Amino acid sequence: NENYASNGFVLGFISNLDTTVIEKPKDYSKENMLQIANDIKKQYSSNIGAQKQKEKPNIIFVMSESFWDPTKLTNLSFSEDPLPNLHHYIESFPGGQTISPAFGGNTANVEFEALTSYSMSLLKPGSIPYQQVVTNKKEIPSIPRALKKEGYYTSAIHSFGRSFFKRDDVYKVLGFDKFNAQDTMENVEVDGDYISDLSMSKEIIAELEKQKKPTFVHAVTMQNHFPFTEGRFGENQIEISGLENEESKAELETYTEGLRRSDEALQYLIEELDNLDRPTLLVFFGDHLPSLGTNKSLYKETGYIKNEKTPSERLAMAQTPLLMYANFDMPNDNLGLVSPIYFSNLVFDYAGLNKVPFYQFLSKLYEEIPVLRDELKIGKDGEVIKSLTEKQKEMLKQYEFIQYDLLIGKQYSKDILFK
Repeated sequence: NENYASNGFVLGFISNLDTTVIEKPKDYSKENMLQIANDIKKQYSSNIGAQKQKEKPNIIFVMSESFWDPTKLTNLSFSEDPLPNLHHYIESFPGGQTISPAFGGNTANVEFEALTSYSMSLLKPGSIPYQQVVTNKKEIPSIPRALKKEGYYTSAIHSFGRSFFKRDDVYKVLGFDKFNAQDTMENVEVDGDYISDLSMSKEIIAELEKQKKPTFVHAVTMQNHFPFTEGRFGENQIEISGLENEESKAELETYTEGLRRSDEALQYLIEELDNLDRPTLLVFFGDHLPSLGTNKSLYKETGYIKNEKTPSERLAMAQTPLLMYANFDMPNDNLGLVSPIYFSNLVFDYAGLNKVPFYQFLSKLYEEIPVLRDELKIGKDGEVIKSLTEKQKEMLKQYEFIQYDLLIGKQYSKDILFK
């Protein structure tokens, strides 16, 4: 249902039927895959760069529903900053912009990139791998699986139904030890139409406190899910001026009120993490921009975009805030624009964990092409790469073969790349 709601019936129906999300590369074979995997292992395998922590840190992903920074609508003025806490922490900790593979919905595709490190840009348009291919495998290499090998307990939390996007089955394939949805969560206070982000923050802390060993918690929130109906959060605290259309103003003020509360929930979470004995790393990011107005009309009305035809406008419609906070010392790196496929290598580096050859490879690919979105490839300077170097072409080809092999193929490369 969520697929149909997000994509319209026809596209949703087709994507649920069709399971060829990626074409088989023409030279795909066991021999070639082992060659690629061994080449990568030889070329990229070294664990230089991992700053070891005294003990393995907890790692938390918070994928915040429709979380975006509306102050990017620079033609408008806000009576107060809706995201003071986020803005404060991004000054002192690694932060940047996630380049989401989705807009307004299809959260599962963002999550797919973040947890597996496989790119939606290599799949057919309209694909939803959670629904089409992931559950065809018994297991797929992923962050939770890599962390389990490091001795972690792995837990997923989603403050809505467990069957959406087949998460109940998908999470088993990805290696989660446990999955709490709204039917099994302890903290279920509603704010607006859905379980609040503050409840989610409390749930995350409760989960960490239950475990004796290092824990990975992947949390998918729901509070700010579309639609942003006036009055949904009661009285809005922030007034926005500069919008002539009253409906647009009401919708944006309601959405912004939800964000203000999410920002408070982020502050609560960070304060609680600071009280934990175990070092803990938090990766907080928005899944996609909110759907505002009809056909993105609010974005056009405010002058944020004209027609979304240029690469810069397309990227503007894909950028959500990214913060990597820790209760231990971290450099305040400016991460710039980042595809979620690279969360694995970044997190393993910041957490001081050994990276498997595949994550080593991703570290190098990240240095070359930090953003892969549809056909757009963005370099470290934030500019579109107009023509790829031979090295970049070779790395992308290797990446495509690996993604096919692990997601659809026979997983020939798995034992080499994930050991």
